Amino acid sequence: MTKTILLIKQTSLGDVVHATAPIRSVRTAFPDAHITVLTSTTAADLFLNNRDIDVLLTFDRYRVKSDWWRHPCWTLSHIWCSIKKVRSQQFDLVIDLQGSWKTVMFLWAARTRSRFVKGRWWFAQRFCDPQLHAIDEMNGVLQLCGVQPSQEQPILTVSQKDHDRASLILGKVLMSGKKLAVICPMTRWPTKNWSLINFVELVDGIKDKFFVVATGSFEDRIHIDRALSSDSSQRVMNLAGDLSLTEFIAVMDQADVVVAGDSLPMHVASALDRPLVALFGPTNEALVGPRSPRSLVLRADVDCQRCYRRQFCKQNCINAIPVRSVINAINRVTL
Repeated sequence: MTKTILLIKQTSLGDVVHATAPIRSVRTAFPDAHITVLTSTTAADLFLNNRDIDVLLTFDRYRVKSDWWRHPCWTLSHIWCSIKKVRSQQFDLVIDLQGSWKTVMFLWAARTRSRFVKGRWWFAQRFCDPQLHAIDEMNGVLQLCGVQPSQEQPILTVSQKDHDRASLILGKVLMSGKKLAVICPMTRWPTKNWSLINFVELVDGIKDKFFVVATGSFEDRIHIDRALSSDSSQRVMNLAGDLSLTEFIAVMDQADVVVAGDSLPMHVASALDRPLVALFGPTNEALVGPRSPRSLVLRADVDCQRCYRRQFCKQNCINAIPVRSVINAINRVTL
C-alpha cells in the first residue's frame, strides 16, 4: 500500500528553499510514497518544478496575518477550507518543518497517528535545537521519524520554458559577450543591506568583465535606479520589480556570479549551485548560510555579536565589508 506523507513549510521564502533539502531526503527514503506539501501562497512557485512532490496545497498566511481584522469572515472561511483540504485525506505521516502556530494548526488537524514537529509543541513528537543550521534542525525532525537525511543542500529546478523566458529577458546581456553578474542590493531588513554606494563601487570595479543585472522588489527599483544613474557604461540592467518569482529563479540560474546579502536571492543561488558571494552582518551564517560548495561568505572584521536587529544596528557591521574584498571573492568563486 502506498505511504501517504504530508510535509508542512510555509515561510519565509528563504526558509522554504531550505526545506527542499529535507523534502528530497523524504522522497529518497520513501520513493513510492504519495507526498503532499502545504506551503504559503507566496512560496508556491518555489515548488512548481519540484519532482519530489505529488500534491501542493497552499495557505494564504500573509493575507490572514495582515487582513484578519478587516475581513474576519474571509479569514475564518479560508482557515476552515484549508483545514478541510488537509483533512480530506488520511496520512501515514505528517511532518511540520516550521512549528509556528500557523502551521501546527494543520499538524494538529491532520488525520494521522504519526505527527512530528520542529519546536516544542506537546501533541507531537518534537525536535528543537536552534543552535543548528536551519537545514540540520529540520533534518533532526526527520531522524525522529526514521528518515536518514540524504540531502544537505537545497534544490531548485528551472523548467525549459522558464529558461527560455529568462534568455529572452536577458537578450541584451547574453549578446554582450560578457559574463553575467546578478547583484541583489536590498533585503527586508535594513541592517542586512550592504549600502548602495558600495554596490555602485562594486559595479564600477567589475563592469569590464561582467554585465551586471540588479534585482529586487518593485519598491527597491527607484532606489537602485537613483544609485546607478551615474553609471554610463550601459552594462547595468535594473530588473527590480520586473520579474515574477519563477522568472527571477530562471535569471539567477544563468548567472556566472551572484552577490547578495542574507535573503531569498542568496538561498536561490545556493540551491541552483551558482557561484555566490554572500554578505553577512547581523545574522549568523552558521545557522542560515549557504550550503553550496561554490559559495563564499564574507563578514566584516569587527566585533559583531550577530545581534539580529532588523531596523537599526549601532555597529552597522555589514557596511564594514570592503568593496575590494567582494571583488576578490568574486574572482575566487568564478575561477
